Amino acid sequence: MFRRQADKDSAEPPAQAPRAYSTLREYFVTTVICTILALFVTTYILHPMTVPTPSMVPTILVGDRLIIDKFTVRNALHSWLPLVPGHRIRRGDIIVFKFPQNPEVLYVKRAIGLPGDKFEVRDKNVYINDRPLPEAYKVHSDPNVMSPNSGFHFFSGDFRRDTVAPVVIPQHQYFMMGDNRDDSADSRYWGTLNEELIVGRPLLVFWSYEDDSDAYLKTGLGDLGKLYASRLIYFFTKTRWSRIGKIVR
Repeated sequence: MFRRQADKDSAEPPAQAPRAYSTLREYFVTTVICTILALFVTTYILHPMTVPTPSMVPTILVGDRLIIDKFTVRNALHSWLPLVPGHRIRRGDIIVFKFPQNPEVLYVKRAIGLPGDKFEVRDKNVYINDRPLPEAYKVHSDPNVMSPNSGFHFFSGDFRRDTVAPVVIPQHQYFMMGDNRDDSADSRYWGTLNEELIVGRPLLVFWSYEDDSDAYLKTGLGDLGKLYASRLIYFFTKTRWSRIGKIVR
């Protein structure tokens, strides 16, 4: 009886292990999943941004690489998910948005005028509802005050650099200004910002490199090659190590 049972057991085929994915298929599935997650994060949650111009100096420098919070500001504006964190825009917040005249370009400025405010600029000083606004963050590189008779200025609108007539900001609109007031293309020249163009707010500097002020103008293949080669060669000497991890506010 024992021999018959042993013969029966030996006759049963061995259990087959589950079929494993091939190495190539595993790599492919992993790559697809990682790509989808990366696209989701950069589209809805966090996004990197390079600052190419000095309009926010000294708060943000040319060559600062920022991490942008794309979720909390837009969630507060549209109340998509009321039970999760949302950040309502307050006066003085630094905001990243699509440039109204070219939505493919991202700008970063400070929200100075909020919906419903009576906004005015008099001789470089901002007035909100007829009261002067204290602004410890702003700087002026030009002590002169532009007037209608001052002549040409780099940005269109000339004297609007230093004088903006009183205006009530419409609902869902914001008046954006750079901290470097005499060198910033902002709402003084192209008008208020519709909230639909708001992308998010910068959280911190994840890397800062001392780029040339005209680096963003280099678009040719040869110029770009030289630019990236220069960044590689001077990575250690031109990286602003003290700014890495700096909170933007």
